[in-house]
Amino acid sequence: MKKKILNAVLILAVLSIAFASCSTKTYMGRWMKWRASDILDYEKFPHYPFEASPQPFSFIEATDSRLADLMIETKKGKAALEKILESSETTAFLVIKNDSLLYEGYFNGYSRESINTSFSVGKSITSLLLGKAMDDGLIRSVNDTVTRYLPQLAQQDARYSKLTLSHLLNMRSGIQFKDHDLPWGDKPKAYYHPRLRERIYELPIKAEPGTAFKYNSYNPIVIGMVLEKACGQSPAEYFERKIWNTLGMEYSGSWSMDSDESRMMKMESGLNLRAIDFAKFGRLVLNKGKWNDEQVISEEWIEASTVVSPENHVPEFGDEIHYEKFWWLHSKDQKHAYIISGWGHLGQYLYIFPDEGVIIVRMGKDLGKVDSWKRIFLQVVDTVK
Repeated sequence: MKKKILNAVLILAVLSIAFASCSTKTYMGRWMKWRASDILDYEKFPHYPFEASPQPFSFIEATDSRLADLMIETKKGKAALEKILESSETTAFLVIKNDSLLYEGYFNGYSRESINTSFSVGKSITSLLLGKAMDDGLIRSVNDTVTRYLPQLAQQDARYSKLTLSHLLNMRSGIQFKDHDLPWGDKPKAYYHPRLRERIYELPIKAEPGTAFKYNSYNPIVIGMVLEKACGQSPAEYFERKIWNTLGMEYSGSWSMDSDESRMMKMESGLNLRAIDFAKFGRLVLNKGKWNDEQVISEEWIEASTVVSPENHVPEFGDEIHYEKFWWLHSKDQKHAYIISGWGHLGQYLYIFPDEGVIIVRMGKDLGKVDSWKRIFLQVVDTVK
């Protein structure tokens, strides 16, 4: 009995020493020490910083008292909106209509000054950045093959020569993506790997490009590498000059990098801002790429990003769900997107309702136990339209 106890103690000691010696400069060290991702991950990764604007844009303060008292229909009956927000690990909830801030609420220890991370809403912002690079003539077309910019990929798998930027943007790349959280999975590797460029050059193609939808976090990372090559600078630097500095951001922000040594931007997840500044990307899309009197991103790119067609229908995510250029589109008639949205892990949402002129931002520590955030958002829109 004593021998078994001694062996158990020795095993625990060895494991403890191994854990303590793991460096978060390595992938396995990060996987072991950081484990499940959370909204404070921006504190773990190095980052490229953005300064607040010297001339910040502010939405018009126009509180709608109906929202503070709004009762939401749920499967279990009616519940107050603010009670739902408080109990669902929500950190920020904003409702904006025609540039008027109708509701601004912060919960669970968060305030207006608190940083929220984008998770996959960052993919949608990456799409805007690619559109800007096309407007500037740095990238010729979404039909360009990825090997036009990254010819070395063809050495890993000849099928990269058939892979277009459009395939990447629409999650139809066919690039390997083992979608699980075990250490050999691609889901944690795409998130935690400290040398993302090297990881991309290791990846085979598992399905013919363009044939099947598979949500894959490597795709925006490859787009980031294309941007890096085409722009001759970090995507974050290009983003700062071409988009960030134009939108009148009220607070500073950052874009997370894979490591200090590699300095590859985490294009799939790493934009870190205050909720009020996330809403400004909604305003930019709502106004078809125009910010006040300046056409920041071409109307053609915004229109192309919101096309609904049978080809971009992804029924496994919902009967009315389509996916185009890293945006989730909701349509009932196969013609018209009545909602444009960015979705992020743990319930980070940027929802844009073009017909009603409404933007909703919901950020959170977790999805929360709600029936459907979209149904909540639609009830909010029905109240203010």
